[in-house]
Amino acid sequence: MIAGGGTLGSQVAWQTAFKGFNVVVYDAFEEGLERSKAFHKEFSGLFLETRGATKEEIEAALSRLSYTTDIALAAKGADILSESVPEDPNIKKAFYEELAKVAPEEMIFTTNSSTTLPSDYAEHTGRPEKFLALHFANGIWDANVGEVMRHSGTDAKVFDQVVE
Repeated sequence: MIAGGGTLGSQVAWQTAFKGFNVVVYDAFEEGLERSKAFHKEFSGLFLETRGATKEEIEAALSRLSYTTDIALAAKGADILSESVPEDPNIKKAFYEELAKVAPEEMIFTTNSSTTLPSDYAEHTGRPEKFLALHFANGIWDANVGEVMRHSGTDAKVFDQVVE
Protein backbone atom coordinates (compact mmCIF):
# COMPACT_ATOMS: atom_id res chain seq x y z
CA MET A 1 0.00 0.00 0.00
CA ILE A 2 1.27 3.43 -0.97
CA ALA A 3 -0.41 6.35 0.78
CA GLY A 4 -0.18 9.58 -1.15
CA GLY A 5 -0.38 10.02 -4.91
CA GLY A 6 2.12 12.87 -5.16
CA THR A 7 5.57 12.89 -6.71
CA LEU A 8 7.40 10.54 -4.37
CA GLY A 9 4.48 8.26 -3.52
CA SER A 10 3.83 7.76 -7.22
CA GLN A 11 7.48 6.96 -7.85
CA VAL A 12 7.53 4.39 -5.05
CA ALA A 13 4.31 2.85 -6.37
CA TRP A 14 5.65 2.69 -9.94
CA GLN A 15 9.01 1.21 -9.01
CA THR A 16 7.37 -1.37 -6.76
CA ALA A 17 4.90 -2.41 -9.47
CA PHE A 18 7.62 -2.45 -12.12
CA LYS A 19 9.65 -4.83 -9.92
CA GLY A 20 6.73 -7.28 -9.78
CA PHE A 21 4.62 -6.41 -6.74
CA ASN A 22 0.92 -5.59 -6.61
CA VAL A 23 0.42 -2.04 -5.35
CA VAL A 24 -2.61 -0.15 -4.14
CA VAL A 25 -2.22 3.62 -4.25
CA TYR A 26 -4.37 5.34 -1.65
CA ASP A 27 -5.09 9.05 -1.59
CA ALA A 28 -7.74 10.85 0.40
CA PHE A 29 -8.74 12.78 -2.71
CA GLU A 30 -9.71 11.61 -6.19
CA GLU A 31 -7.53 14.41 -7.61
CA GLY A 32 -4.52 12.80 -5.91
CA LEU A 33 -5.27 9.49 -7.59
CA GLU A 34 -5.68 11.16 -10.99
CA ARG A 35 -2.33 12.88 -10.48
CA SER A 36 -0.74 9.52 -9.60
CA LYS A 37 -2.21 7.88 -12.71
CA ALA A 38 -0.79 10.72 -14.82
CA PHE A 39 2.62 10.21 -13.21
CA HIS A 40 2.43 6.49 -13.98
CA LYS A 41 1.61 7.21 -17.61
CA GLU A 42 4.60 9.58 -17.73
CA PHE A 43 6.86 6.97 -16.07
CA SER A 44 5.69 4.39 -18.62
CA GLY A 45 6.95 6.57 -21.44
CA LEU A 46 10.17 7.36 -19.59
CA PHE A 47 10.92 3.68 -19.00
CA LEU A 48 10.16 2.81 -22.63
CA GLU A 49 12.25 5.62 -24.05
CA THR A 50 15.23 5.82 -21.72
CA ARG A 51 15.40 2.74 -19.52
CA GLY A 52 15.02 -0.05 -22.09
CA ALA A 53 11.70 -1.38 -20.78
CA THR A 54 9.53 -3.39 -23.12
CA LYS A 55 5.86 -2.75 -23.79
CA GLU A 56 5.12 -6.05 -22.04
CA GLU A 57 6.99 -4.92 -18.91
CA ILE A 58 5.12 -1.61 -18.91
CA GLU A 59 1.76 -3.32 -19.35
CA ALA A 60 2.59 -5.75 -16.54
CA ALA A 61 3.58 -2.89 -14.22
CA LEU A 62 0.39 -0.97 -15.00
CA SER A 63 -1.69 -4.11 -14.38
CA ARG A 64 -0.21 -4.38 -10.87
CA LEU A 65 -1.35 -0.87 -9.92
CA SER A 66 -4.76 -0.07 -8.47
CA TYR A 67 -6.09 3.14 -6.96
CA THR A 68 -8.62 4.01 -4.26
CA THR A 69 -9.80 6.69 -1.88
CA ASP A 70 -11.12 3.97 0.45
CA ILE A 71 -8.51 3.42 3.14
CA ALA A 72 -9.97 0.09 4.28
CA LEU A 73 -9.92 -1.26 0.73
CA ALA A 74 -6.36 -0.02 0.24
CA ALA A 75 -5.16 -1.72 3.41
CA LYS A 76 -6.93 -5.03 2.83
CA GLY A 77 -4.32 -7.76 2.47
CA ALA A 78 -1.37 -5.34 2.36
CA ASP A 79 1.90 -6.45 3.95
CA ILE A 80 3.61 -3.08 4.10
CA LEU A 81 2.64 0.58 3.92
CA SER A 82 4.83 3.30 2.43
CA GLU A 83 3.35 6.60 3.57
CA SER A 84 3.97 9.76 1.54
CA VAL A 85 1.17 12.05 2.69
CA PRO A 86 1.84 15.80 3.08
CA GLU A 87 4.63 16.75 5.49
CA ASP A 88 2.19 18.12 8.06
CA PRO A 89 2.40 16.35 11.44
CA ASN A 90 -1.35 16.71 12.06
CA ILE A 91 -2.22 15.16 8.70
CA LYS A 92 0.22 12.29 9.25
CA LYS A 93 -1.03 11.58 12.78
CA ALA A 94 -4.67 11.59 11.65
CA PHE A 95 -3.80 9.31 8.72
CA TYR A 96 -2.04 6.77 10.95
CA GLU A 97 -4.86 6.77 13.49
CA GLU A 98 -7.42 6.11 10.73
CA LEU A 99 -5.30 3.41 9.08
CA ALA A 100 -4.65 1.64 12.40
CA LYS A 101 -8.39 0.93 12.66
CA VAL A 102 -8.51 -1.04 9.38
CA ALA A 103 -5.00 -2.32 8.63
CA PRO A 104 -4.20 -6.03 8.85
CA GLU A 105 -2.38 -6.92 12.06
CA GLU A 106 0.71 -8.09 10.16
CA MET A 107 1.07 -4.85 8.16
CA ILE A 108 4.32 -2.95 8.72
CA PHE A 109 3.92 0.83 8.65
CA THR A 110 6.66 3.00 7.12
CA THR A 111 6.93 6.71 6.52
CA ASN A 112 8.79 8.26 3.61
CA SER A 113 9.12 11.54 5.49
CA SER A 114 12.43 13.32 5.23
CA THR A 115 11.62 16.19 7.58
CA THR A 116 10.36 14.42 10.69
CA LEU A 117 11.38 11.52 12.90
CA PRO A 118 9.59 8.16 13.03
CA SER A 119 9.19 8.63 16.77
CA ASP A 120 6.92 11.63 16.06
CA TYR A 121 4.24 9.22 14.78
CA ALA A 122 4.96 5.83 16.31
CA GLU A 123 2.26 5.93 18.96
CA HIS A 124 -0.35 7.12 16.46
CA THR A 125 0.07 3.95 14.38
CA GLY A 126 -1.30 1.66 17.09
CA ARG A 127 1.70 -0.60 16.38
CA PRO A 128 4.86 1.32 17.28
CA GLU A 129 6.87 -1.90 17.24
CA LYS A 130 6.04 -2.28 13.51
CA PHE A 131 6.75 1.30 12.49
CA LEU A 132 9.86 2.86 10.97
CA ALA A 133 11.04 5.27 8.31
CA LEU A 134 11.74 3.97 4.81
CA HIS A 135 12.85 7.02 2.88
CA PHE A 136 13.57 7.13 -0.83
CA ALA A 137 15.32 9.90 -2.74
CA ASN A 138 13.47 11.66 -5.54
CA GLY A 139 14.11 9.80 -8.79
CA ILE A 140 14.13 6.49 -6.93
CA TRP A 141 15.03 4.37 -9.96
CA ASP A 142 18.22 6.40 -10.41
CA ALA A 143 19.31 6.59 -6.76
CA ASN A 144 18.10 3.03 -6.03
CA VAL A 145 18.65 3.64 -2.32
CA GLY A 146 16.27 3.48 0.59
CA GLU A 147 17.17 4.78 4.04
CA VAL A 148 15.71 2.73 6.88
CA MET A 149 15.44 4.37 10.30
CA ARG A 150 14.00 2.84 13.39
CA HIS A 151 12.94 4.45 16.62
CA SER A 152 13.43 3.16 20.14
CA GLY A 153 10.19 1.14 20.00
CA THR A 154 10.76 -0.63 16.67
CA ASP A 155 11.01 -4.40 16.95
CA ALA A 156 14.46 -5.48 15.71
CA LYS A 157 12.86 -8.33 13.71
CA VAL A 158 10.64 -5.87 11.84
CA PHE A 159 13.65 -3.68 11.07
CA ASP A 160 15.59 -6.70 9.76
CA GLN A 161 12.61 -7.82 7.67
CA VAL A 162 12.34 -4.43 5.95
CA VAL A 163 16.09 -4.15 5.40
CA GLU A 164 16.18 -7.56 3.70
